[in-house]
Amino acid sequence: VSRMKKILSPLLALALAIVFAACQAAPNSSVLSSPAPSESSKISSAVEEGAASSSQLAEPSEAPAESSALEDSPEAVESSVLIAYFSWAENAVLEEGVDAMTSPSVSDPGNVQQLAGWIQEETGGELFSIQVTDPYPSDWDACLERANQERGQDARPALVEPQVENLEQYDRVFLGYPNWWYGVPMALLTFLEENDLSGKDVYLFCSHGTGGLARSVEIITEAAPEANISDNIFDCYEEDAPVSQGDIQAWVAELGLSQPQETTSIEMEESNVETNQISVTCGDMQVVYELNDSPTAQGLLSQLPLTVAVEDFSTNEKVFYPPQELDTSDTPLAEGGAGTLAYYAPWGDVVLFYDSFSANGSLYELGEAVSGAEDISQMTGTITVETVE
Repeated sequence: VSRMKKILSPLLALALAIVFAACQAAPNSSVLSSPAPSESSKISSAVEEGAASSSQLAEPSEAPAESSALEDSPEAVESSVLIAYFSWAENAVLEEGVDAMTSPSVSDPGNVQQLAGWIQEETGGELFSIQVTDPYPSDWDACLERANQERGQDARPALVEPQVENLEQYDRVFLGYPNWWYGVPMALLTFLEENDLSGKDVYLFCSHGTGGLARSVEIITEAAPEANISDNIFDCYEEDAPVSQGDIQAWVAELGLSQPQETTSIEMEESNVETNQISVTCGDMQVVYELNDSPTAQGLLSQLPLTVAVEDFSTNEKVFYPPQELDTSDTPLAEGGAGTLAYYAPWGDVVLFYDSFSANGSLYELGEAVSGAEDISQMTGTITVETVE
């Protein structure tokens, strides 16, 4: 046993020495055996670090980005439009004996008031009527006299409501006024001094006489020097204001401030109903037909509008030829008299009867005239056939 211990002891010592040496060499051999990082792995690592860094840097700007998106949303655009205006009609009391015909803009609604209302309909913005505490005379000459006195005194008439509530929520302002003494009503300057339009986009609209815009734009620009006043200005003669709805709506659309129009359920139903009426026009004459629901009638509708020659045939009908033949399946035969619209399949012509006719197995009914049947016999030359909207 002692010999065995003596023999084993050197062996165990040798084994331990080998293991210890191997453990010390392991880290060095690992370093030597691992390849150096490639350029691509360095770039990849840098990209990952850069992404982390940019993500950390971007966090503070995320909140502003969100608020910017809210400002550009349709809801925000709709609520950010203000229509402020001065109208004589809302700043005067119509006295007895005043002729509204000779002073039309003092009648409700006034010219500028009406223009403002149409802008509101188009933009969905908020209306703000600029009104003085001391109304102007309803007589035009007396009103002009007072307006001239205020202009000479550089007056600032007191307003019923001097300031717009929550003005900061509006970033687009329509400003309307009449041309008084080649400028603006002094009440408009009161409004501009009471309400800071700095940084806001301002769009002017004006009703005037022969003086046009005169110095009004210059005066407003001097009163609101920090506002972004658009060069695209709407103006019209006072006598044209009541019929300027289409023009001012087109102006608003040109500015890009028209709100999307909502379609009511009734309008959707009406738009989905296909018209079954067509008109046949020849010069000053027009016949309107109510078509039936047959495939033949619908086939004619699908080819409209048409401008074609109308021809006489026999003594009781006019005919024209549509470009394509019509499908006569499931279509009733023509049995009516004068005013019947029919299709004669063998020849492919549409027949406008203005007198009685005999039944025919190849003559199919399309509809009946609901107006103008008395003019059919007088039609000659070229006709226009189109749907009735």
